[in-house]
Amino acid sequence: MIEFVVVGTPRSHRARSRSQWQATVKNAVPAHVGVLAGALRLRIDFFFEDTTDLDADNIIKSIQDALEGIVYVDDEHVVDVCARKINQQHLPPIIDPSTMLSDALALRPGDFVYIRVATAQPEVTFS
Repeated sequence: MIEFVVVGTPRSHRARSRSQWQATVKNAVPAHVGVLAGALRLRIDFFFEDTTDLDADNIIKSIQDALEGIVYVDDEHVVDVCARKINQQHLPPIIDPSTMLSDALALRPGDFVYIRVATAQPEVTFS
């Protein structure tokens, strides 16, 4: 499992500033990370201040592409994606957050994205 925080506001995969955002994402990946293999789950939580007009689905592709060759060989290995937008002014209860996410929430560095890549679970649950 790999997790990290990217400080800043994500860019849509269609935005002109996409390459700058992808460089920011790449620079946020911890140095000791090795490339993960197999079926993977990508979790993206965008914590924003005030308001945002970004759609959750438009955030995914630019981040997914930025992680290619660093976290996984190709984004075809990502078989499960969860993307959320969370207003920091109205935080829902966060149950059992990782230390990294807890630290980011305590610091409140402005807009930030929590990213986690882990092995996908073999079972599929519909609920």
